[in-house]
Amino acid sequence: QVSAGMRHTLLLRSDGSVVTCGDGGADLLQAEEGTFYTQVSAGKHFAVLLRSDGHAVSSALQGEPGRIPPLEDGVRYTQVSVGGYHIVLLRSDGRAVASGS
Repeated sequence: QVSAGMRHTLLLRSDGSVVTCGDGGADLLQAEEGTFYTQVSAGKHFAVLLRSDGHAVSSALQGEPGRIPPLEDGVRYTQVSVGGYHIVLLRSDGRAVASGS
């Protein structure tokens, strides 16, 4: 999978690792060694990665990273989509949650 932000790009590899490139792309993510990611989505100056355990992580090139709403026990995130300044996440219980502007 590939997702492009304003001046950075995220590439999700078949082994679940993430590669970043572009202006500041190397500084964007502090991806956890050994963590398997299932989806990536890039915003204007930030990115959200969906982990195989159903949790999402966010990081930013500048400013604050996107806020990820907390999950209740037994609920996972199944999909993520990021706009310029906002995040929409689909949960395993069928609810969609959003944050940002």
